[in-house]
Amino acid sequence: MSKCASFQQKLCYSDQSFQLLTLKNLQDTEKVILQYNVTEMLKRQVTPYESIFIFDQEQNVSAAVSGKSFFHDAPHYIYQLKDLLKAYWLDKAHGDYNRWLLFEEGYHPVLMKALKVRDVYVCTVIDLENYEFLEYNEPDFNSIQFGFFSDDKLMVEHSTPPLKNITLKELKEPENHFFSEHYIMTAPISGTDISMFCLFRSNYIGQFAKVATALFVILALLSCVIFIYTFYSFNKILLYPLDRINAATKHLEQNDPSSFLEYSHSNIIEYQNINLALAHLINQKIILTNEKQAEAFEKNHARLQYYQLQTNSHFFVNCLKSLYNMLESKEYMKMQRMIIAFSNHLRYIFHDNLKLVTLQSELTEVNDYYNIILLDRVNPFILNIQADETLLKYQVPSLLIQTFLENTAKYNKQSGKLLIFDVKIESTVLDGQTVMQILLSDNGIGYAPDVLERLNNSEYDLFAREHVGISNLKHRVSLIYKSHYRFAFYNKPAGGACALIYLPLKEDCAPIFPLPPKEEQNK
Repeated sequence: MSKCASFQQKLCYSDQSFQLLTLKNLQDTEKVILQYNVTEMLKRQVTPYESIFIFDQEQNVSAAVSGKSFFHDAPHYIYQLKDLLKAYWLDKAHGDYNRWLLFEEGYHPVLMKALKVRDVYVCTVIDLENYEFLEYNEPDFNSIQFGFFSDDKLMVEHSTPPLKNITLKELKEPENHFFSEHYIMTAPISGTDISMFCLFRSNYIGQFAKVATALFVILALLSCVIFIYTFYSFNKILLYPLDRINAATKHLEQNDPSSFLEYSHSNIIEYQNINLALAHLINQKIILTNEKQAEAFEKNHARLQYYQLQTNSHFFVNCLKSLYNMLESKEYMKMQRMIIAFSNHLRYIFHDNLKLVTLQSELTEVNDYYNIILLDRVNPFILNIQADETLLKYQVPSLLIQTFLENTAKYNKQSGKLLIFDVKIESTVLDGQTVMQILLSDNGIGYAPDVLERLNNSEYDLFAREHVGISNLKHRVSLIYKSHYRFAFYNKPAGGACALIYLPLKEDCAPIFPLPPKEEQNK
């Protein structure tokens, strides 16, 4: 199952042909080639007991590949299963993506796991009836038997002969005592509501072996009782200092020396001295921790300010030149609009970057910056924003979208065609968590191959000469979210740069880093 899930993740998020296949407005020839490539890859990777279905709402994409043992006794039911799965995922709003689910409406009960990329679904199905199980038979007809069960019924049984006198309650709560005729082991299947059981007979053990084993168990238990009593007695007498050190270690993590002293009373003077020394150590640790947090706070603050304020001075010079030309031409209304948009932009970029901004504020800044570009640009430029209104209250890093808008205007400045910058923001599920998905694209010249490789690299280049703003943005995002984010950069087949960003949903306005102690703030 982990192998199937790993391949599904790789197909959805790493395979270039599949990513392109999920794009809209593909030509028929391109779609046929991409779908052929994806199907061939599925044929090479699919396991014998597995089937993989790819479909979408508009029936523009459709592929199905099955292993050789999947529904081998009724292969014509595979297409019926595909229709049932398609109806299940398309007719309802689901939040159960990227987890295994039990599906019993088809010919066989199956486990399924679906991922959605844009409007395309990838559904991996495992046939429980034809799963490869071990059957072990001894000459005296003792056997190991396997099967599946849920909370309300026995689902699939792989055993010969069939189970007799075994109830569902025994499977859910097995009582495996030494003298029982059988032994039951169960294990839940991760990510599903079903479990697997294994049953083997134990009545072949002779009576003598049972008695001998019972005596051995009794002697072992008696020895354990004596050992535990002896250990407990010596622990109270000899291990008191070690016990106090262990308790102090736990309080070091809690930064609470008062509770340590409260439960450390002893009538022995030496033990009292040990407790006082450990309490002093806890106090020293708290002081050093506060100093370290304050130092880290200031360091990260300075780094974030540096990354955010490392801007291109040519933009400010060009704005001043444009204002001068408007003044010479006596275009006072246009000049007034330019000054208002420019002042809003300056106020925004000097925002305290230890606090995130709402998505609504970032989109307002994008519109202000877009107005500056329109007033300074000769060739036509269109900004198209599609944002889920329920996400406007969530927090994002400042200049997240504006940086890409600036790059589009900068690197396509000489283009005479109609330039379009698209912003699409929606929520999606990634690794079982609801995240914000931001897709930024244009119809310009796209990224150069070396730039694309550098941007997709996990290591950032502070001294790059091209796309410095994006590199600095990635630095800031890494400081803010640590490892809880994703970036992906690529070029559209028809031309144009694309950036795909996944950020966790954060609604409050708390600082990114913990604030320093009050004494440090007063300084």
